[in-house]
Amino acid sequence: MPLSETEPFDLVARSTVNSCWGALTMEVLARLGIQTVITSPGSRSTPLTLAAARNPRMEALSILDERSAAFYALGLAKSTGRPVVLVCTSGSAASNYWPAVVEASMSGTPLLLLTADRPPELRNCSSGQTIDQCKLYGDYVRHFAELALPEASSDTLAYLRQTLVHAVHISLNANSGPVHLNFPFRDPLSPKNDSPKPVIDAVTLEMASTVTTRPCEVVSISSAIDMVALERLSSHAKGIIVVGTENPRYGDEAFCDAIAMISDKLGWPVIADALNPLRSHAEGNSLLITRYDAFLRDAHKARELFPTAILQIGSLPTSKVLRAWLSSLEAVSFLLTPRPINTDPLHRIATPLYGDVKSLAEHLQHQRAEVNWGKLWLENEQKTASRFDTKISSIDTLFEGKVAWLLSKHLPVDTPVFLASSMSVRYAEYFWEASNREHSIFCNRGANGIDGTLSTALGVAHGGRPSVLLTGDLAFLHDSNGLLAASQLKGSLTVILINNNGGGIFEYLPVSQIDSSFEDFFATPQSVDLAKLCEAHGLYYEHIQGWDSFIPSIEELPESGLRILELRTDRKADVVMLSGILKI
Repeated sequence: MPLSETEPFDLVARSTVNSCWGALTMEVLARLGIQTVITSPGSRSTPLTLAAARNPRMEALSILDERSAAFYALGLAKSTGRPVVLVCTSGSAASNYWPAVVEASMSGTPLLLLTADRPPELRNCSSGQTIDQCKLYGDYVRHFAELALPEASSDTLAYLRQTLVHAVHISLNANSGPVHLNFPFRDPLSPKNDSPKPVIDAVTLEMASTVTTRPCEVVSISSAIDMVALERLSSHAKGIIVVGTENPRYGDEAFCDAIAMISDKLGWPVIADALNPLRSHAEGNSLLITRYDAFLRDAHKARELFPTAILQIGSLPTSKVLRAWLSSLEAVSFLLTPRPINTDPLHRIATPLYGDVKSLAEHLQHQRAEVNWGKLWLENEQKTASRFDTKISSIDTLFEGKVAWLLSKHLPVDTPVFLASSMSVRYAEYFWEASNREHSIFCNRGANGIDGTLSTALGVAHGGRPSVLLTGDLAFLHDSNGLLAASQLKGSLTVILINNNGGGIFEYLPVSQIDSSFEDFFATPQSVDLAKLCEAHGLYYEHIQGWDSFIPSIEELPESGLRILELRTDRKADVVMLSGILKI
């Protein structure tokens, strides 16, 4: 790959070795297909930050808060499937990446963390802004490397290039995830524009930046399937397929087609959480089940639907009712996952299957299914869905569960949707309708925290289609620094903010019945004036007071900018209403 016409190395050739090191880093990453670098202000990272800002091949964003920056990168990496680069200065700055690194690791999302550091002689001697950054993220990164101090020799530059090549490759392999590279720099950190001669010639730089790998290519997962396990799986006439959180690396449509093929060949129903593409690509999957949480509460129906085999794809759905039912079964379990991780918190006697759904669908042969097995599941699904629709459509008050139901019906086709943790994701599981509207669903369900909710959603929206975030007030306020990143957004994000003045999920836990300390220490109402908060950041805000104004606000989304739509609800009344809807 030749140098671009704008010759990003010209300035570097007239400056310091540090600048050369930084510029080569960014040029190699750009040639490997990295498109976006997110930096936060700091001195020690100057060589990397300037190089990113000056490289014409890359998009460079600047986000003040490292914690928000990391989640923004996480969201962008989730939506594009490409690693996003993070750059920060030395000291505690890198520790602010921690929550996003954990989520990236547990969800298999590729990130490249470039942390600037003091040189070895300034460590462990009370030098300012210095902490131990070596293996800072422990086992939550797929790989760590401490870079050598910058040198301008051809051998050392080749070492830098190949370290970067391997880092990108590791972040995208079958067990994709974050990679951490620690960059020590000695002063001077800023380039010298009056340098009498180049520190290295252009020919050496060109050779040092030459890469031969295809850019940002996802490493294919082995198609080898355990044929003995496959025969055991196929021998069952009454089985179920359970699909939880899944963000397919090879596209929503291909994933859904493969699941439909597996279901068709086995004759098994597909229990689909809202946190995968299946509910929004329902066409072709005749045995799709989405109302399981409700009808499995009926003990008689739950016994009637006992399977002899379970094929779990990815992690389990959110539903506690489903998990309790699965743990009560004596069925044979098979766990299909593309990454070498344990996806069974129920600790069943289970057979792990490593691979992807496309490989499994191809290897399966058509089986003779139990004649009425799928029909029995569909009858329960259809009756429950009909009852839900009747009850929810008649609700005039602002019940937060109806928000997810309406979003699934009225959002434009192909809208990316980010679901916050806690009640937002649960209401989506209960009420998100199956359709062919092709919504892409994103979430942070690796660690299941509310950290970085707004920032991740901004990253998902960046450079893509107009997107939506469904969140509660605490998750939103927990990441209110994410509002500072709104100026970096290229695209549109509409935040549907359910304000029930506290943590609604705690209302469903036994602690809500203990004593008067519940409100102060668990529900923790913040009583923030969201309109004024948005005004302070120069953002569009609207208080939605009824369904008549809510539906038009989501049927057409703006092309750019961040807007906040607040719906105020009563969390205690919502508990009662939800119980009435789910009650059999």
